[in-house]
Amino acid sequence: MLRLTDVAIARGARTLYRNVSLIAPPGERIGLIGANGSGKSTLFAAILNELGLDSGDIDAPSVDRIAHVAQDIEAADEAAIDYVLAGHAPLAAARAELAAAELHTDPMQLAHAHSALADLNEGAITSSAKAVLHGLGFAQSDSARPVRSFSGGWRNRLALARALLRPADLLLLDEPTNHLDLDSVVWLEAWLRRQPATVLVISHDREFLDRICQTIWHIADEAIRRYAGNYSAFETAFFEQQRQQDSAARQYERTAAHLQSFVDRFRAQATKARQAQSRLKMLERLTAIEPVRARREWRFEFPKPLKVPERLLDADDLALGYGDRTVLGGVRFNVGAGDRIGILGVNGAGKSTLVKAIDGSLAPKGGELRRGAGLAIGYFAQHQVDQLRPDETPLQHLRRMAPEAREQQLREFLGSYRFSGEFATTLVGPMSGGEKARCALALLAWKRPNLLLLDEPTNHLDIETREALTVALSSYEGALILVSHDRHLLRATTDELWLVHDGEVAPFEGDLDDYSALILASRRENPVRKDSQGADRKEDRKQGAGARQRSGSARKPLQNKLTAIETELAQVSSELRELDAQLSDPDFYNTGAADEVAAVLKRRDELARKVDSLEARWLDIQGQLEAGADIGSKAA
Repeated sequence: MLRLTDVAIARGARTLYRNVSLIAPPGERIGLIGANGSGKSTLFAAILNELGLDSGDIDAPSVDRIAHVAQDIEAADEAAIDYVLAGHAPLAAARAELAAAELHTDPMQLAHAHSALADLNEGAITSSAKAVLHGLGFAQSDSARPVRSFSGGWRNRLALARALLRPADLLLLDEPTNHLDLDSVVWLEAWLRRQPATVLVISHDREFLDRICQTIWHIADEAIRRYAGNYSAFETAFFEQQRQQDSAARQYERTAAHLQSFVDRFRAQATKARQAQSRLKMLERLTAIEPVRARREWRFEFPKPLKVPERLLDADDLALGYGDRTVLGGVRFNVGAGDRIGILGVNGAGKSTLVKAIDGSLAPKGGELRRGAGLAIGYFAQHQVDQLRPDETPLQHLRRMAPEAREQQLREFLGSYRFSGEFATTLVGPMSGGEKARCALALLAWKRPNLLLLDEPTNHLDIETREALTVALSSYEGALILVSHDRHLLRATTDELWLVHDGEVAPFEGDLDDYSALILASRRENPVRKDSQGADRKEDRKQGAGARQRSGSARKPLQNKLTAIETELAQVSSELRELDAQLSDPDFYNTGAADEVAAVLKRRDELARKVDSLEARWLDIQGQLEAGADIGSKAA
């Protein structure tokens, strides 16, 4: 259990929070959210005893029973599997005991060491480590590679794998999805839902929070407040509170009219793709909460393109790659005005290669890529923020692009991206990653492109900026090609999906839920994964993926039932935890009437039976899904 009692933490003259009292029961999964600088990572450091409290107490498991992700990973010669296994404290201790015993001649000490290692079942722990590495996207051959041979992003995955393997009562995760592709994010969600520890996670990925969290702790106004349910439930409750405080919002009319106009246009095309329904629901949700949100949250827009040609891009039998290596072959597609395309695929499959070819920064090795007359591409790459000049200001960056524009015009434009006043003349170098990303987006928008080409644009953005980007893209009048592991952004802004897989690019006939099911099915099969440096996958992997995609529509009704049960189970479990907390408080028995205590006990018994029933139904449906996946894989 994690318990905060009257906790107060300040940094210098600024109080982050005070008088905070919260309880996280065993096994609860909690999302910790708040604005940048509000004190989320500070709370993690306090729980780990890395900094002191100004007042109050934190009752947490001992440090050896808390798992968290190391920030800095030494570039060592240690094999990846050994680095991950070293995070399993009991195994590491047993191995150390055996190594020490082997240096002595005492047979009893050696026998005890071997017995302790056998009791732990070293083989099972090693298998679990390999399964975690596989789930996070590592190939089998990666296990033996030294840690120093991996790039920074892959080392972060190794650190995450090490934390996940560690036996713990409390798991602290700070932005765990930042360096993951969508496939690994989906696997991580499934893993977190199964493990028994209490989980406290900081994340700006709202769908990730929706899928794993049972409770939200929100840091704001020098307080941390608890909200039952996932992020969407928090958002509804939070804005309802704000609605009660404010009778109207000054900027609502313009924003609501803009969104409603788009909803009206899009509704007529709602049958264009299955993605359309998710997108429409999201826009309707935004319209519902906008009267309150408009006063409090930042909004921006991509200006209307000067010209939108009917045909933007045509590709015929493209071959793409680097040097003598071909990454993608036989690529064919058409992109027209208004097309909104999301690109799916694991890291290393060739998504960025495809995007670079479309942008023109990578020349095709073969085939033909035809560009429409008047095509204007706005390209945001993963490394875009690194291309900004650190010794220049946002205003200087924009002035170089528009030397003839008036300074007031440039300042007004930058102001819409939160670079107002002195901030417009602040050097880019010391800015945060999110601020640099906003600057890059502003420079891109100034060009008024008719095709936005975005490769992981949300990596450095907080939830508020991601939401602003989602709204801006939803009402953008040009075409969009988007690579992102943020499913909320994909659902809200795209209506067509392409899958980059096994050296090919093909339409994905399904939605993001189907893709998630495909990922989990493929991870259960434990195939030989593609090497993280880009080696080809086995032919049977390709055939198996095709078979699973064809069976996606048959699985959808079961997936819908499973999602409904999970939602109901989360609600019932939340109420059950609240009753347990009430019953564990001695004051409840001292101050409460006997009939009230009896009613609470009766309700708790009813909820416990309901949880058992829901879990039994969940297991039954999950078994049907897994049986279907097994049949599909055998057929393939």
